[in-house]
Amino acid sequence: GGSWATGNLYINKTLYIIGTGHNPDSTQATGICYLTGNINLLSGASNGRITGIYLTNYIIDNGYDTITNYNISRCRVSGITLSSNSSQWIVKENIIDNIQSTNGTASNNLFSNNIIGIRIYNMGMNNTVKNNIFLTTINAIGNGGGNTFNSGIIENNIFLAASCTFCAQNNNLFNNNLFVESLTFPNGTNLGSNNIVNQTQSSIFVNQTGNTFDYTQNYHLKPTSPGHNAGTDAADMGIYGGLYPWKEGSVPFNPHIQVKSISNTTDQNGNLQINIKVKAQSN
Repeated sequence: GGSWATGNLYINKTLYIIGTGHNPDSTQATGICYLTGNINLLSGASNGRITGIYLTNYIIDNGYDTITNYNISRCRVSGITLSSNSSQWIVKENIIDNIQSTNGTASNNLFSNNIIGIRIYNMGMNNTVKNNIFLTTINAIGNGGGNTFNSGIIENNIFLAASCTFCAQNNNLFNNNLFVESLTFPNGTNLGSNNIVNQTQSSIFVNQTGNTFDYTQNYHLKPTSPGHNAGTDAADMGIYGGLYPWKEGSVPFNPHIQVKSISNTTDQNGNLQINIKVKAQSN
């Protein structure tokens, strides 16, 4: 844990960055892992991983090199920018505002079980968006002005926008999503099935209001929620269903320090009293 003003950090090799986590409840012993500045991914960074950090700026595929099989998980990040050759990325279990690509051609990536504050836009084809919660009030998918999202699979998500959920998106397949907005499918060139529309926001979550993330809110579905057991896999829509169910506390996969007590002074024999409790993680 700790805070690092890294400026612009450049990574040109396969590297794992493992933080202590970002959730205040789960980092009391270690402190939160804060980083400021952009993390830029260059040629050679494929197969890397970033998990358990609170980044106030962006993770950026900084050029047009082919960066594949990159994993970003259990982070709180302002945004992620993919390049035209970014593919086979897995972006999961994050709290994040924006996901985009530099020129609208990043393809074959998975965005799953995230809490997304604003939108996913300006992407290429064949991207999959599953089991996310979109908190935005407008334009969760696409952003107008040619910032498109095309030919993707969009399933098991919860959209809180009361109007204009979609903008500049075409030929996508929407299955088993829950919408506050009143929509019908087909919607333009977008097809869909088993979507639940025109729902009141208060009927969805155990404890959630507004359109901004808060650690004190509870994003489990109410037993009476229309999205309960309504996903394509018969599990809940939103972040607690699907391939990567949300892990409470957003703790990374490495052994986690739960308790840390270190005396300020030694005893009369020069011994320093230390008590540290560590718990292994199953995922």
